[in-house]
Amino acid sequence: MSNPRETQFLTALAEAGFSVSSVAAIRDQYDPLPSGLAVLMLEWIPRLEDRRLRESVTWALLGAPQGMLDGAVLGQLFDAATDDGLKWAIASVINQTRPQNIESWLLDAVRNRQAGASRNPLAAAIAKMVTPERAVPVLMEVFHDAPLAAVHPLGKLGDGHVKEFLIAQHPNATGPLRRELRQAIARIERRLEKAGRAGCDTAQGNH
Repeated sequence: MSNPRETQFLTALAEAGFSVSSVAAIRDQYDPLPSGLAVLMLEWIPRLEDRRLRESVTWALLGAPQGMLDGAVLGQLFDAATDDGLKWAIASVINQTRPQNIESWLLDAVRNRQAGASRNPLAAAIAKMVTPERAVPVLMEVFHDAPLAAVHPLGKLGDGHVKEFLIAQHPNATGPLRRELRQAIARIERRLEKAGRAGCDTAQGNH
């Protein structure tokens, strides 16, 4: 038997023209999510008292096209969330769908230690959505208390200065962090080498 709140939610979707048999069927039936359906889902998430149902509806938002969701609403939902599972789901949706109007919120949220494990997808989202000039200083700050969240994004965005910073962290690192540091450093080196070659080619082309 379905949850009464889920039935109410599905009825609301049907009345808006989005008829589905269950929350699990949303992504199968609507891929990508229409804007109107996504807006309705965002409105309903805070009303759903059942934790698993809230998370299921949130995960279904992964079907939204990039740039369609309202980042301000997602940020509000994240800030109001009281359980780690919902926070992780919202952060993962942000990372995958790259919503609008969220850069400043992202930079503040990833600094907050209360975000817990969700800092990982939030940091990954920063590397996709925020310019290196704004992102790198925040990610270097986050590295000191959540290194595994920050190291991969730093490898994606970092310059020579970041490379030296990561090299300095390597001797004391162990386990997964040591491996992630090596990969991030190598990624920066490849990018710097590629940029250097492109600069040489441009200079030669001007002669």
